[in-house]
Amino acid sequence: MNNIKKKIMERKYFNINGYWKDNKEEFEGYIVTNYNDMEVDSDYEEEDIFMFGMDERLLIEAIELKEDIIHDFVTTSYTEI
Repeated sequence: MNNIKKKIMERKYFNINGYWKDNKEEFEGYIVTNYNDMEVDSDYEEEDIFMFGMDERLLIEAIELKEDIIHDFVTTSYTEI
């Protein structure tokens, strides 16, 4: 049971690629994390993180929904860091 909980609670970082809805300008390599706060012993600074609270399930959903998502940008792909 503890292994399952640990796996669920594991902090992950992802690089995302996509574009802004308003001007279609593409971006790549923006870092997001599944947690809503910064990790104390992180290799990243808070200003390195584009968005907090984006787990893999939300990334997949964002890619599938394309422009029908609430964000100002569209995620087209991601990779776990």
